[in-house]
Order: sequence, then C-alpha cells, then structure tokens
Amino acid sequence: MILSLEHIYKDYVQDKLVVPVLKDINLSVEEGEYVAIMGPSGSGKTTLMNIIGCLDHPTSGEYILDGKSVLGLKDNALSDVRLNSIGFVFQTFQLMPRETALENVSLPLSYAGVKKSEKKERAMKALERVGLKERALFKPTQLSGGQKQRVAIARAMINNPKILLADEPTGALDQKSGEQIMKLFRKLNEEGVTIIMITHDPGIAKNAKKIYYIIDGVISEDEEQARTTAEALEKESAIDDDFLIDEEPSEESSDEKEVTKDEKS
Repeated sequence: MILSLEHIYKDYVQDKLVVPVLKDINLSVEEGEYVAIMGPSGSGKTTLMNIIGCLDHPTSGEYILDGKSVLGLKDNALSDVRLNSIGFVFQTFQLMPRETALENVSLPLSYAGVKKSEKKERAMKALERVGLKERALFKPTQLSGGQKQRVAIARAMINNPKILLADEPTGALDQKSGEQIMKLFRKLNEEGVTIIMITHDPGIAKNAKKIYYIIDGVISEDEEQARTTAEALEKESAIDDDFLIDEEPSEESSDEKEVTKDEKS
C-alpha cells in the first residue's frame, strides 16, 4: 500500500459557520496503480488533492504515505515529502518562463542539493523519457501546450517520486495534445509509476485503471453510491439545522406579556 486515507474530514469555517467539504473519505492506492478521482466543480476534489499532496491538512482522520503518517510532520518535513515522494503536474504547467526546458526540469534537483553535472545528466534523461530531448534548450514560449506539459511531467518525475499527482493535466490542452499526454501517462504507468489523476472529464478519467467518484465531499468507486450518500448526509444536516432552530427558546413580545398580565388580573 503506497497511500491510505482513513476517515478524512475537512471543514472550513466561514463567519462562524462550519462548512464540511470532505466527509469520511477512505481511499487506498496500491503501488503501481493508475487512479482517477473524478467529480464536478465544487465536489471537493481539489481539497482532496491538496491533502494528498501535503499542501493542506485535514480536520481529522489519518493519512499514511509509503508506510508513514504525514499528518504530524512539521513544515520542513512536509517540504521533503513534496520534494521526494510526490511529483506534481498542474493544469497550467507552472514552468519558469525565462528558463529552458532543461533548467525547468532540473529545478527540483537544485532544491535537493544535487551537483550541477549530475543535474544536467538526469534532467536530459527525464526529457528523453517524455520525448523532448531535442527541445532541451527551448524556453516555454517556444513550446506548444502539449510540449510544456511534457516538460512539467519530466520535472515531476525527476526525483523518482512515489506518486505522480496530476491536477486536470489536459485541461489547458487541445484534444490531440491531451490524447498524447494520456498516452504518456499510460506508458509511465506501464513502467511502474503510481498515478493519481484529478479530473472532471469522464473521457480523461477512463484512461485510468480505476475511477473514484467524488460528489459533495463523498467518494466511492460507484458513482450512484457516492451521490446517494452525499444526498443522505445533506438531508441529515438539514434535519439537524431544523432541530437547532426549533430548540431555540422563543421570546414573547412585550404586547404578549402585557396580555398575559391582564388575563391574570
């Protein structure tokens, strides 16, 4: 088991009102799996991605990554986890515009303190792995959208992370480029890379070997079950709110108090 989330809850507080975003999330990913987490806007998938990527903390629950709990780690230790255990691929590439493809890919190695000669060699191999060795000295403005995303994937893989975590990896690409990225993901997965992909697109999600559906903060391999559970929790929450309102003591108006006094007299 490379990743395990157990009873994860995430709440946000807005004007003293508690807003539940993730509701009892249980998710396990084996080493070498290719998993898609699919849901519409507002479903909680981005919040879940941030927790998986150690960019945010759950309100409660347990998160085990590569056999170790990450929830008690301090900021420096979490930075090490993000650097060495998780490779991020973003929808908007997040490349340094003034740096070459080679320099962008080698950036994580700079943070890891790798020597300059080794950085160049490893970055070149990473670019070759995604089919961009010939574009090593090109800057992002000289690359197509698909090529930019391949540079981002090479950068994500440079430290041989435990998980490749991709957030809408084809969202900024045309259909042909998106298909090429999905083909590359399949190739990486066949090589043993564990992939977790966040998406709203069923056509993209079907490229994964397993799909989880997230709806209103509830996750399941069965889309209808996720929907039914989310609706049940919403109704339960509404009933609790009505109960609290009904339980609030009502105050008689001054006129009502006066009438009661007159009746007694």
